[in-house]
Amino acid sequence: MKSKEMSRRRFLGTAAAATAGVAMSGVSTPIFANSKDTSDKLALLGGKSVRGDKKWQGWPQWDEKFNSQMNEVMGNRVWSRSKKVTEFEKRWAEINGSKHCLTTVNGTNALSAAWMQSNIGPGDEVICSPYTFSASIFGILYKGAMPVFADIDPTTFQIDPEQIKKKITPRTKGILPVHICGYPSDMPTIMKIAKEHNLFVVEDACQAHLAEIGGKKVGTWGDAGCFSFQASKNLPIGEGGGILTDNTEYYDRLYSYHNFGYASGSVSGQISSITALILANKIRMAEYQAVIGLCQLEKLEEQHKIRNENGAYLNEKLAAYPGVSPVKLHKGATAASYYIYGMVYNEEKMQGVPRKRFIEALNAEGIPAGTGYPDDPLYGQPMLKEVFESDIYKKFYSPNELNFEEYKRKNHCPALIKTYNSSVWAWNGGLMLGTKSDMDDVINAVDKIHNNIAKLK
Repeated sequence: MKSKEMSRRRFLGTAAAATAGVAMSGVSTPIFANSKDTSDKLALLGGKSVRGDKKWQGWPQWDEKFNSQMNEVMGNRVWSRSKKVTEFEKRWAEINGSKHCLTTVNGTNALSAAWMQSNIGPGDEVICSPYTFSASIFGILYKGAMPVFADIDPTTFQIDPEQIKKKITPRTKGILPVHICGYPSDMPTIMKIAKEHNLFVVEDACQAHLAEIGGKKVGTWGDAGCFSFQASKNLPIGEGGGILTDNTEYYDRLYSYHNFGYASGSVSGQISSITALILANKIRMAEYQAVIGLCQLEKLEEQHKIRNENGAYLNEKLAAYPGVSPVKLHKGATAASYYIYGMVYNEEKMQGVPRKRFIEALNAEGIPAGTGYPDDPLYGQPMLKEVFESDIYKKFYSPNELNFEEYKRKNHCPALIKTYNSSVWAWNGGLMLGTKSDMDDVINAVDKIHNNIAKLK
């Protein structure tokens, strides 16, 4: 006992000394149950990593007990859309508290279909979050509409409702909020704006499974909510997508659209295997995809609980470090999906050490992290320039509106650029499903870097 007490005292003394060494940065070193002596040499500089040989949980996960269900569907040779897809759609709608769910082959097609069956068209504007992947806006462009970007709140990563208000014009017909990294956007405020201006809202919830605001799931606030079930997502199928909606007529059109335009509910007419009633597509989910989804659903809610417990724990402990601030949940949000654990890096409070160097040090300690989306802002990507040069856009928009340099200037989002330059994403699929000891490793790694920050310069 005396030996252990002496070791603890040495640690406390070392930690205090290390803290004093970075006091100019305003950093304090918290002591918690599984804290370690983080004055050791950084792994990036030749020291031993915090994680050592420990592995993070693999992702996606599969249990052998599910093999019989897969064998059954493969053995009966009904692989195209049938009973299992319908069962998965019913379960996903129920879990989220929505009236209807339509599945698609992937999340990209879910987003595109949601806009394709809206009344938005050439000459209309849709206000979009700029902090997202290009697939978010494909459907808007397919309809010939103009994406208009409203800046984000850099502390939450989400589209800022106040910036949305500034972008509304008589031509505005829709809003595309994106629950990036699995953190909820401020849907109550966004829906209030949408109602005031009669705007169609499609939520991109592709990264936000079971996230919620006041107990109401994201993806159920707008006219449509779109999800991805790609292999890295919290509900991994490999590929797959889903659309939630409470509008039955809209759902009927979505169903018809994803199935060659054949009759479906209110999309009525002569039923024939070769009669398309609306211009459509074929983006149906397969039976074996649905079986994987049904198996994953058995674990999803418990995993969601673990992710939120770990997220809350990291938020509390990492708040002590001004150099790395956890992404905030907006007021009213009651759960995130923590698809990615987001942090905001403050170079000034880290003695000028660049974010890239911090991330390299974090990775060396065994914590998987990166910068997030590394590409140019969505409003500056070449695909938009190509679209603007198409005949359909030249027909409905003025030369000034299609001037790509002018478009980029008008849509420039300073807070987005600040976030591009300061965001840190901790993520490997299974990270947020770790034990409390795993989360302590994340905290110890950040603490260790803070305590040795001068050596990174």
